[in-house]
Amino acid sequence: MPNQNNTVCITDDDIKKAKDYRDAMDALQKSISGVNSKLPEFSEGLEAGLKAVGEKLPEVVDAMVKLNAQNKELAASGQQPKSVLKELASIP
Repeated sequence: MPNQNNTVCITDDDIKKAKDYRDAMDALQKSISGVNSKLPEFSEGLEAGLKAVGEKLPEVVDAMVKLNAQNKELAASGQQPKSVLKELASIP
């Protein structure tokens, strides 16, 4: 009978990387929600809308940079990096 003891060894480092990735994804989701919350400002005119959205864009960029760094760590450790756009599309 073949050995059916298919255990997977998950290290503390793997858990930390997963948590860091989840934190980066949560930060991106929060920053995009912040941009969405500014969309009603367009009712006051194009300039007001662009200004309001522009105030939130640095948060989105920072979150995407952090998520990209997490993807690079995953790739460096031999794990499959995730598509940022695919992850964003899956946000409810």
